[in-house]
Amino acid sequence: MKSRTFLLGISLVGAGALFIYFGLHHIFILPQPAPATSATVAAPRSRTFASRSDEQGEVSVEVQPIKIETSGQAQFTVTLNTHSVELNDDLTKQTALYDDQSHFYKPISWTGAEPGGHHRSGTLTFGPLNSQPQYVELKIKDVGGIPLRTFRWDLK
Repeated sequence: MKSRTFLLGISLVGAGALFIYFGLHHIFILPQPAPATSATVAAPRSRTFASRSDEQGEVSVEVQPIKIETSGQAQFTVTLNTHSVELNDDLTKQTALYDDQSHFYKPISWTGAEPGGHHRSGTLTFGPLNSQPQYVELKIKDVGGIPLRTFRWDLK
């Protein structure tokens, strides 16, 4: 009986020692992250926006915002697909970005597939927005026989 009590006591002491070592060791021994100071600046959270599609006419158009910022460029991935006409459109001349405060922005560049073919995709880039708009609308004229396609995103 004494030997059983002794083994039980040793087991409890061993279990306690393991608990203290493994359970509390990281609190007192491992380095802790430095507390935030006024010099620490949080990274801005990037916002994601849903893609918008327009299936009118012979050409389907999908637009996916990459970023829409007042402090930087606004960028959109534009994808055109068809099986019946050549995609010879110059999207830098047929596209404009509008906001709710009557500002109008022309694209500064297109990076992507050149005109031609049945499938095109690329990035339209605009300069920074002039204000903090409630929404923006990307308008594309005369693609696939459709006079105007409008894609809208709420920003607030």
